[in-house]
Order: sequence, then structure tokens, then C-alpha cells
Amino acid sequence: MTREELDSKALEAIRESRVKLYIFKPSGRRIWIVVGRHGRYLVLPRAEYCTCNDFFFRVMSGEKPSCYHLLAVKKAVEEESYSIIEREDTAYMKILEDLLKGEDRIR
Repeated sequence: MTREELDSKALEAIRESRVKLYIFKPSGRRIWIVVGRHGRYLVLPRAEYCTCNDFFFRVMSGEKPSCYHLLAVKKAVEEESYSIIEREDTAYMKILEDLLKGEDRIR
């Protein structure tokens, strides 16, 4: 996939409101989630990391520069175009567990 194709998919994710910032109260913890074709992925933009298979198999091996989920978060931040979802701190661990298990029922 070319850089142009990655950019296009990232912009599509933003347009379709699939970039989400979860903010937990009262701690203020934040996690980025991008809804992809095959599930929901945790994105850590500062660490340049995503939990998708594309990142693990192609980005980590150097085959690709990035995955579109990571680019989508970066672009969404630049454009201030993402959904903010507020949850209580009690939901934090459950959401992370569901993400890491590949569960697609995040509330």
C-alpha cells in the first residue's frame, strides 16, 4: 500500500467518524481507538503503535511506514476531527481488556 493509499484510508476513517478519543473520569486517562474493517484498534500515537495485524506484520517488519489507523489518529488530532467519548474510570480496564482480546463490543 502506498503512502497515498494510507492517507486516503486515514481520511476516510476520519470522515466516517471512526476515530475515537475515550476520556475517563475523574482520572483524565485517555485512549485512542480507531474502528477498522476487522475490529477496533488501540492506537498509541506518541509511541507510534497500533494493535492491528497490519502494524504487527508489516510496519514492525519495515515493509510499510505505518498503518492507516495510526495516521488517522494523527490527522484527526491535526484537524480536530474525532469523537470524544467520556466514561467513568471503572470502565477503563474493561475497555482495554476487550480491545486486547479483540472484542468488538466496546461500550
